[in-house]
Amino acid sequence: MRLPRSVLAASGSLGWGDTLEGLVEVHRLGGFITPTLTLQPREGNPMPRTAEASAGFLHANGLPNPGLGRFLSDYLPRLRALGCPIIVSLLGTTDSEWAELAEELSKAPGITALELNLTPLPLLDATQAEASLPSEAEMHRQMLEAIQSVRKATSLPLIAKLPSVGIEIGYAAVTAQNAGANVVAVGQALPGVAVRLSARALRFPGGVGGLSGPCMKPVALYQLWRVRRMSSLPILASGGIMTLEDALEFFLLGADYVGVGVGCAIHPNLAVKLADEIEAYLHSHQLTSVQALRL
Repeated sequence: MRLPRSVLAASGSLGWGDTLEGLVEVHRLGGFITPTLTLQPREGNPMPRTAEASAGFLHANGLPNPGLGRFLSDYLPRLRALGCPIIVSLLGTTDSEWAELAEELSKAPGITALELNLTPLPLLDATQAEASLPSEAEMHRQMLEAIQSVRKATSLPLIAKLPSVGIEIGYAAVTAQNAGANVVAVGQALPGVAVRLSARALRFPGGVGGLSGPCMKPVALYQLWRVRRMSSLPILASGGIMTLEDALEFFLLGADYVGVGVGCAIHPNLAVKLADEIEAYLHSHQLTSVQALRL
């Protein structure tokens, strides 16, 4: 996977690209990762979907998206017009769904890569919140089969977005590499719960949300550090990146690319600003690439 810059807008951080005019110099991004796409349309979780947390926030969107058919007809043409590499995040519930998504997306022009959202659905969907999480062995099997199904259906580069919990992250990266992924992504939101004390109830209908923001940066750095030692694949890392110093720490530990999520939600053009600052830093230190920063 070759991208023009090392900083990307993480999945969902800039929506579907339809509200960016005048806010973001999207053509100057290293890449734009869409919200997660599923085969059939999804309305997402009931409201509320967000809650504040110390140095971050919890989100429980439930993967709202238009479904594959409408994405291809209505959304992708607009995304292609943004002028930057488009990476489509996707999630299937069966091997055949994974394969169908990959095959149909591969036929459409203008897609640079596919990002596979490998987090178990009970952590994403309020309607499945009471379901048991798979065992670690089962998660390895599901990841292996999902990636292999997609790999057989497409020649596009594949980014395996590893689950944040339930599986040892280093061995998860090994499974992704063995299955045929080209890149691994770390820094997925951590599961968390918010309480509405006045109502003596959980804030989210499904109970669980995803914790994102600066509060999870140390965890994301650990995941990056661990994966770098277990896998030779390039790494896309994210998790609380808000400043140039944050991004440089990720490159120091072995990231090839970084994704900006919450930061883009607060400052829509932050990813572009950081890309400029990184390139200026490399130039001032006479370094040829972010890989030259590694420990």
